[in-house]
Amino acid sequence: MSNKPAEEINQAGQLNSKIWKVLDKATEIIFKISALLMLVIIITIWYQVFARLGGVSTKGIVELDGYIIIWLCFFGIAYALKKRRHIRVDIIYRHLSEKVRTIFLIIGNTICVFFSLILVWEGIKLIKMYYEIEQVSLILHIPLYIIYIGMPVGMILFAIEAIREVVLTINERKVATPVSIEAIVEQEVETLENLDEPNK
Repeated sequence: MSNKPAEEINQAGQLNSKIWKVLDKATEIIFKISALLMLVIIITIWYQVFARLGGVSTKGIVELDGYIIIWLCFFGIAYALKKRRHIRVDIIYRHLSEKVRTIFLIIGNTICVFFSLILVWEGIKLIKMYYEIEQVSLILHIPLYIIYIGMPVGMILFAIEAIREVVLTINERKVATPVSIEAIVEQEVETLENLDEPNK
């Protein structure tokens, strides 16, 4: 079973279709939007620090940051799955045979797809409800249906990434091994050591 991430497999031609390219582009755009939203949060946090020192109210900023965090959570979940950065309990998983691992991956990702579609449906219902009643947020008076748009969009992308995993598992048998926290730390340490070597 390959340890290559899905995007490397795409470059090799297994899932290198126009549809997947479009979906990859959509995920990358969402990631860039998430990065921009994170920058907004960092700026507003610094603003709150100095504003409170000056006795300026920051209630509206706090409310805005809360809504941005909601968007970040739903937008980031698909990109995290694509980059294999979701935390998985693999104590039992890594001791299983390759065949059983494949079955578990298919079942797990299929459940993710159905769960995502449920959240998409519920998100659309919430958007419709808040649009019809024209309810707005308490301080900034932002229409609540705009705030909830991030939910179905993010979960649709998450469902697509989960479907990609299932396709890779069934058709290609090349699915990235779940990344443990220890593996991430070891990889980062190795990268830092490689950067220090030229300076020695």
